[in-house]
Amino acid sequence: MLISVFLFSCEKYQIDDPALEVTADKTTVKAGESVTFKFEGSPQMLSFYSGEFLKDYNYVTNSRALKNCYLSFSSATVAAIRQLNQLSVLVSADFDGKYAIDNIKAATWVDITRRFTLAASTTVTPSTEVDIMDLAVTGKPLYLAFRYITRPQTEFLAANDWNITAVLLKSKFDDAEVTLMDYGSGSNFSVFSYGNKQAGRSLVNTTTIQFKGNATAEIKEEYTEDWGISRAIYINPNDLGKDKATALKLFREAKKESYTYTYSKAGTYTATFVAETNNVYGNKKVVKQIEITVTN
Repeated sequence: MLISVFLFSCEKYQIDDPALEVTADKTTVKAGESVTFKFEGSPQMLSFYSGEFLKDYNYVTNSRALKNCYLSFSSATVAAIRQLNQLSVLVSADFDGKYAIDNIKAATWVDITRRFTLAASTTVTPSTEVDIMDLAVTGKPLYLAFRYITRPQTEFLAANDWNITAVLLKSKFDDAEVTLMDYGSGSNFSVFSYGNKQAGRSLVNTTTIQFKGNATAEIKEEYTEDWGISRAIYINPNDLGKDKATALKLFREAKKESYTYTYSKAGTYTATFVAETNNVYGNKKVVKQIEITVTN
């Protein structure tokens, strides 16, 4: 009698493995062609990893390490350069994030201008694409700045207009790229000035960081600096976090009979389905995988 009660008690609190079997209507498809997965069993919860970039079950517990950080932008200036060396490209890992000119100038900025191609005329010129990962400091964000210096225009000649567009920072992987920061219609940059700067000459709009020297005669001889500075760029710790699943069935939802998915690029993918049983006594998972080949 006591033995029976004990066995009943154990069974009462036992969690069964989720019941799930998965089949695919085809395992070789062309890019853009759908594949339908059919399910047997009705687990409490069901999720799906397609095997594509950032949707790969292999990276549920292992993060994707960022190994590079490529910066690119485009620039344009005047038809003939007059005042020399006005524009610089700078990066800081110790700027305190307080957007005031004194704080900006107090930070340590590394000049990386020579790594890039800058415009020599009004023609919009793409910069070279440069990896700046060597400037990253563990646990700290990077800040990008375009600094525009105007020296007295009688002695050093007239200031050149400069326009910066298409700013992009990205990390490259074997199978894809991820954007770390773009121009963001101007929302990711702000301009701050040092010295007696004429209002409205240097600014950020929806497409361009615009730099212009003073045009009013009485202040054309003033030394000024304009800083087009980015928001914080978070590339440390150097990973993208864990890959994410698509939830196919949540607790208490109706049984899921099938799921149709379309792969857009050629490749070999491991489609992974994770069934879960979860209650106050614990959690159990069953993982089912099917290899899908996608051709052009």
